[in-house]
Amino acid sequence: MATGILCATPEEFDALHHRFEFDSEPTTLAGFQFWRGYVPERTRPIVLAQSGIGKVNAATLATIMFTTFGCEDLIFSGVAGALTDLEVGSVVLVTRGATHDYGLVSNGVFTCVPVGDLPLPGIAQPLQDLPCVPSEVEHTLELLRDRMANKLAIRLGAVLSGDVFINCQEARTRLQDMGGDIVDMESTAVLEVASRFGKGAYIIRTISDGAGDDSHLSYSEMVAIVAHNSAMCVEDLLTVMP
Repeated sequence: MATGILCATPEEFDALHHRFEFDSEPTTLAGFQFWRGYVPERTRPIVLAQSGIGKVNAATLATIMFTTFGCEDLIFSGVAGALTDLEVGSVVLVTRGATHDYGLVSNGVFTCVPVGDLPLPGIAQPLQDLPCVPSEVEHTLELLRDRMANKLAIRLGAVLSGDVFINCQEARTRLQDMGGDIVDMESTAVLEVASRFGKGAYIIRTISDGAGDDSHLSYSEMVAIVAHNSAMCVEDLLTVMP
């Protein structure tokens, strides 16, 4: 058994790889490199891998973590764009989330529907409530929030994920109206795969940008810096996880 730790970008990987002790060589599978590591005073090893950008990459990697490496749970660490007034560098621990780019386009209007529902006119029901993580995952994230409160601006919140980088105020407003606190391109894929396997997934995202018209400027400047905050939370999360 192991705990899988996932990230999407090289900056996020570097922030994690420097915090733990790993074997000298990774295992390569399906184009991904998997690094087996160890955490002091924790008997269960960790397996770290970088997925690359997007929901397909994240879902593929999460599936391999469960099926090939026998992971009992997953941590997804990295950065996200803010949909509310969250400041760059603050951390959101995800307790709710949904995919925002799955649905129906009819007469030029997009309607987001729950993933897996048939997105056909007259059948599709709009997404109403963002699904919650399992109660035991939420409880552990609450413990982490309380533990890290004196080190970081940290809170529980909701993520919306889609295969688009949000660099548009109109899109940002739409996602706010859906109930999201943050937006990224992978988190809900990890949550959905974990749910399929009946496992827990812990999503830790640090704000890198405001998901508005100038989000690309903030992201490129801040991603390496703020990824450190998520990695620091991962280290503490491993001390409070079951």
